[in-house]
Amino acid sequence: MKVLWKNLLTIWKKCNLLIFFILILSCQISDETITRQIDERLPDEQADSVTIVSITKNFTDYELYAVHVDKYYDTKQIFADTVFVKTFNPDSSVKSTLNCNKAEVNEAKNILIGIGNVVVESDNGIMKTPYLIWDRNTDEVFAKNGVIFIREGNILRGEEMKTDINLDKIEITKVSAEGKINEEDIDW
Repeated sequence: MKVLWKNLLTIWKKCNLLIFFILILSCQISDETITRQIDERLPDEQADSVTIVSITKNFTDYELYAVHVDKYYDTKQIFADTVFVKTFNPDSSVKSTLNCNKAEVNEAKNILIGIGNVVVESDNGIMKTPYLIWDRNTDEVFAKNGVIFIREGNILRGEEMKTDINLDKIEITKVSAEGKINEEDIDW
């Protein structure tokens, strides 16, 4: 019985020692991996509850509100969470609004990419899409991965949409529609 007890105790010690080394080694590997990933892409600035205002001469172009922002100087990029953007007309009235879960702003190219539950609203309608690219140089907006456009109770659905931030002229690919149309509104 003593021999059996000693053998069990020896096996138990070896198992505990083996488990201890496995735990130590696995913690070291994952800590190094995490540290390397974080060190490579640390933002130059981080902020919560942010408001960014873009002004040209005496005219406010847009206001961007975000819950959290990471800014990188070398790539001139901003990554923002829970974003709301208001664009303005020259008379300071609101031109359009844009909401999205996340936004990527390339300051060098002056492009904003909206990702997740993107909604653009203006006097001309409402556009909903999961992914949007807004070239702020030309005010051109390109939505893809499915789009819904609502104007005066009519609904257009499509694969992709090209328009401006004011939703004036729209082009939709693979379109389907719901609603009423007047014959004089159709340009055959």
